[in-house]
Amino acid sequence: MDVRHYYSGPWLPGVPAGAAAVRRLARPLPSGTAAMEAPANHPTQEAVIIFTSGTTGAPKGVVHTRGSLAAGFQQLSNRCTFAEGDRIHSEQLMMGLPALIAGAHWTMPSYGFSAHINPLRLVDELGPVAGRKNGYDAATHLFLVPSQLAPILDALERGEVQLPDTLKTVMLGAAPVLAPFLQRAMKQLPGVDFKLIYGMTELLPIAIADGQEKLDFASGTNAEHRSSDGSGEGDFLGEPLPAVGVRIGDDHELFARGPNMCSGYLGDEPMVEHATGDLVRLDHGKTGPGKPARLVMIGRKKDMIIRGKTNIYPGLYEPLVAGIEGVHQAVMVGVPDTIGDEAVWLAVVPASGHSTDTLRGRLTKELPRLIDESALPDRVEMLDSIPVSGRHRKPDRAALQRRFAETTAMDHA
Repeated sequence: MDVRHYYSGPWLPGVPAGAAAVRRLARPLPSGTAAMEAPANHPTQEAVIIFTSGTTGAPKGVVHTRGSLAAGFQQLSNRCTFAEGDRIHSEQLMMGLPALIAGAHWTMPSYGFSAHINPLRLVDELGPVAGRKNGYDAATHLFLVPSQLAPILDALERGEVQLPDTLKTVMLGAAPVLAPFLQRAMKQLPGVDFKLIYGMTELLPIAIADGQEKLDFASGTNAEHRSSDGSGEGDFLGEPLPAVGVRIGDDHELFARGPNMCSGYLGDEPMVEHATGDLVRLDHGKTGPGKPARLVMIGRKKDMIIRGKTNIYPGLYEPLVAGIEGVHQAVMVGVPDTIGDEAVWLAVVPASGHSTDTLRGRLTKELPRLIDESALPDRVEMLDSIPVSGRHRKPDRAALQRRFAETTAMDHA
């Protein structure tokens, strides 16, 4: 590619040959040299290529333009506000750049882009920072995925860490945020505003929900937030953001478009709309006519389980199972049998302090009350942990399927 590379700080392995130190840009121009003109604004010009994590398929190069990035920043700022004097702590480009544009500081965690974090070290980076050389104030905004926040909550419960009083907003994204986990986080951090960001590399963000808004929907006790069918079932995502257009396919798949959508995949034709692979339903609740419908996720298209004549969406039931006392995490997968059908297996990780036998008895009693008879699991497996994959450490359903398939084969041996 016809580009010029610059680097800051010491030269490190991996810097392209011929790269120049960025400090050279600050040198005065030689006498008689014409100053460079500022480049014209071309919204359709390619700006960045971001590769997907590949957790739901082969990684793809997502091409964003100047215009799509700018629109994404603007949509994010509709619900996640940054101001001069704020400090956001995140490794995410789509969080840090809007903060800089707003005049705030952007700092990156010491773990960089690694999926594994030391919660004690991360919290220590948030502040207070009296006497430190960087001179920054303590963090006001923090972006995490749920699997990163979980060990921090554990450390808070054990009294090993303490978050700074300056922290006012925690943004969660990149993976589902289940209501029981959110309730736990909001209880431990009562003065913090939680923003739940739904989107993907191709189109970010699509919707942003407030923490209390999601809990109200899950409980079904608030008439304004109650589901139109009274159930509160599914994973509440919130209203689509103003510039985002959505349509729902016949199979409930969400298709989205907007100025913040990428131009397409590297080497492919331009994208007209993005097929998210997420299965959703539209919910109008009690907001009244003319109000925007809210998105409620019921599962992923590739995660759908087919048993007999029934299509089972794990995302519709996993939040309900996770809400049972003693359940730390729950994942539902389909395991093919010898006749081409799928058996429904439910993997459950008990919460700390809850015995496996007691929880199994509670599940036996509660599951028929929470789950449709046609979707009840054929087998419940208690695990110490759920396998994860990808840079955001999402549950690895394929690994669970392989594990349970091996168990089935051994049972029939």
